[in-house]
Amino acid sequence: LGKPYRWGGSSPRTGFDCSGLVYYAYKDLVKFRIPRTANEMYHLRDARPVNRTELESGDLVFFRIHRELHVGFYDTDRHFLHASVHSGVTRSSLDAAYWRNVFLEARRLPDERGASIHLADNN
Repeated sequence: LGKPYRWGGSSPRTGFDCSGLVYYAYKDLVKFRIPRTANEMYHLRDARPVNRTELESGDLVFFRIHRELHVGFYDTDRHFLHASVHSGVTRSSLDAAYWRNVFLEARRLPDERGASIHLADNN
């Protein structure tokens, strides 16, 4: 949290864009090649759609903002982590009116055993 936003960024040293943050978080957790862009992540055949009411920590959440895809990953308590142009890497509520209105879909990536991925404790 708090790392700066950087378009095309995928490193805590230089900053992240939304898909760069997700790429960085998952690149060593899955045995398949994680794509680098939000659009490619959305179309990843290894990820299965998840009902918004069944979200688990680590599920990818996608939003459509001005015809562009935005991606983050579900944390806990109806919140998700993402890289925001205005706030850098931040935690936001899925229940906020803005995010509720642009929410597109959630998807779950399998880990090497086919189970869902769970993030380490954020503390």
